This record gives sequence, C-alpha cells and structure tokens, in this order.
Amino acid sequence: MGALKTLHAPMAWIDGRWQRDVLLTVDATGHWSEITVNLPPPPHAERLAGPVIPSLVNAHSHAFQRAFVGMAERREAGQDDFWSWRDRMYALALRISPLQLRAVASQLYAELLRGGYTQVCEFHYLHHAADPAHGGQPLDDELDMAWALAAAAEDVGIGLTLLPVVYTRSGFGVNGAHAGLRPEQHRFAADADWAWRACQRIMAAGLSR
Repeated sequence: MGALKTLHAPMAWIDGRWQRDVLLTVDATGHWSEITVNLPPPPHAERLAGPVIPSLVNAHSHAFQRAFVGMAERREAGQDDFWSWRDRMYALALRISPLQLRAVASQLYAELLRGGYTQVCEFHYLHHAADPAHGGQPLDDELDMAWALAAAAEDVGIGLTLLPVVYTRSGFGVNGAHAGLRPEQHRFAADADWAWRACQRIMAAGLSR
C-alpha cells in the first residue's frame, strides 16, 4: 500500500530517547508505515516546525458527562457537596439515549484527537434504557449504549477500549441492607454476571483487551 504522506521532524521521541532528522511515513490507512532517523528532509516531505512525541491515552473517560459541562460549575456556600454534583449528573444520565450518547461521545473523542490523544479507555456504566418518565424507550440490545460509544469512536477515528463497570452500591461506605442503588442510579445497575456477559460480547467485537 502506497504512502499517503511523508513528514519530516527536526526531532522525535522514539524508543525512550530523542532522535534527530526523523522521517515519518503515513500509509493510506492513516497508520505509520515507516520511521527513519538521521535522514535529511527529502523534497517531497512536509517539514514540521517542532519536535514530535507519541500520542496520548485518555485512561479514564465517562463520555456522556461531556454533555454535563457547565451544568454544575457554581458555588453555593454551605450547601454544595459531592452529592449535589451527582444529583445534577443523574438528571442528565436519566435522559440520554443511545443516539444522543453517540453524538456527545463523538464530540468528546474529536476534541481528544485534536489534543493529541489517539486512544481512550471508556469506563462505561450507563448501561440501561433511559427513564420512561423522560421519554426513554426500551433498548433493542442490552448493549446499545456500549455500541453507541463504539460507533462514536469509529466515526471519529480514535482507538477505544471499552470497560463495562460493575455498579452495585449507592455510595461510599454503604453496606448491608441499604446497599441497593438509588432510583436515579437504575441505569448503572450491573452485577458480576451481567458484566461478564457484556465483556464476552465486547471482546468478541474487538473493543476490549
């Protein structure tokens, strides 16, 4: 497969050290096909102005919360606490559909790519259908929310590791008879059996390793 683009960097971080005069060749799929060091820039290469470093990994993402930005950034002295933030987040979580999640995640993943991230690890706990009281419809597939994230990553072109979360407690230090989830947490509910079943399907789709 022929090269799509050739780039020349004055310096690049390769295998734990800086190298000079680095020629980077990109193939037609957008992947690096060849990296050559100590090579003057050929006439056809695009010259980069500065050094090149490897791309970054977002190791802990909750993509749906991108739609929550700006909804909780306010101070109410003596009244605000961890749960007041959570309550506003739940108001969003109860409503968002798979189609909306795909749109929100696509925006987030595009922003990550622009910032130099090429891989995202999605800690996914928004598992079930939206609240019927807020227009939620039953899911055709119990993993529709997960597949929405996968579609968003594919739309944008970012690598995705999808990590389904087991969610069985309503808060910190909650045990025994009162360990059940709060009503606004019902979309997150997942025990070990559910997570195992989800992981098998997600791994079969190549979205987790």
